Amino acid sequence: MAASAGNGPVVLLGTAEDEPLTGRIAAELRALGIPIELRVVAGEEPGIDLEVGSALRDGARAAVRIDAQAGRTEVSIPDPSSRRVALKQVLEGPPTAAMVPVLALRTVEFVRATLLGPRSDQGEAIAARDAAAGDAGIAASPSGRSQAPATPFLRLALSSGAIFTPGGLSTQFTFGITARFRLLPWLGAEVMGFAPLSPGRVDFNATDKSDASSWIAGGGLFLRQPTSERTAIELGAGYIVAGVEPDKGQTGPGSSLAGQPTHAAFAEAGYLRVGGELALARNLVLRLDLLGGVVFQRAGLQIESVPPATTPAIAAWDHTFAAALGGVEARWF
Repeated sequence: MAASAGNGPVVLLGTAEDEPLTGRIAAELRALGIPIELRVVAGEEPGIDLEVGSALRDGARAAVRIDAQAGRTEVSIPDPSSRRVALKQVLEGPPTAAMVPVLALRTVEFVRATLLGPRSDQGEAIAARDAAAGDAGIAASPSGRSQAPATPFLRLALSSGAIFTPGGLSTQFTFGITARFRLLPWLGAEVMGFAPLSPGRVDFNATDKSDASSWIAGGGLFLRQPTSERTAIELGAGYIVAGVEPDKGQTGPGSSLAGQPTHAAFAEAGYLRVGGELALARNLVLRLDLLGGVVFQRAGLQIESVPPATTPAIAAWDHTFAAALGGVEARWF
């Protein structure tokens, strides 16, 4: 009750390097309707102590010292008559990015409880749940109610996995990048590109074979639905082009083929995608995507014959394809 007297601001003191934690605390306090004042200090211990005393004498309801480099916050609450420090809380933890939301939420909760009074029983349950969410690195709303993260505006995923083309090339392994953009809260667009990690092999007959690699580019639309604070599922559809580049041919005894593939070929296909994600932190998730589709423009490979003649083309990408991809994704809100 004493601490809530007066309408002075809460003063936040920190160096320029403390900005991520300072900004998080400032946003949470503003959302609670608590006025704040930011002061950038040099960082020397005696100087900061003087700044705290000066802020409290000038009418601040609380002074918060922030040291993100040490993973530490210190809240000082003054006596309303003497303006000396009457109550202090110090929080410390590992100086890591994952601890920023934890320090911010618990620092703000102490300031809120001291200046605005205790929560109701329901509010206490919400606060306890949010502390757990903060420990997991999950964003919480300024009101203290935990929420599933909104669909990010931009996401970049690095993925690798296997491509299967039944009736064509044997299993290939690939690596690539996918960019996803939010169009609506539940709808997004994606563009992707993949390069080969290992080639596949296609058999022309019992003795003649050729290795080939697939380069893939495409894009489409997807629906995204969060299922919890840390998980979400996606359903997408789109179009891809696969460029099949022959690497080398192998011929058996008595073959009339020269063993050299003639030229590259291109396949076109429509795809469906099912994806799932698990948040490791606010801006980093693990992904698993399963793709499958129908090839409506088949990619055919040929090997030169001796003497030169037309040899039948063998489909490297035949009627269908599938892919299983896993990786990590960075997100920007």
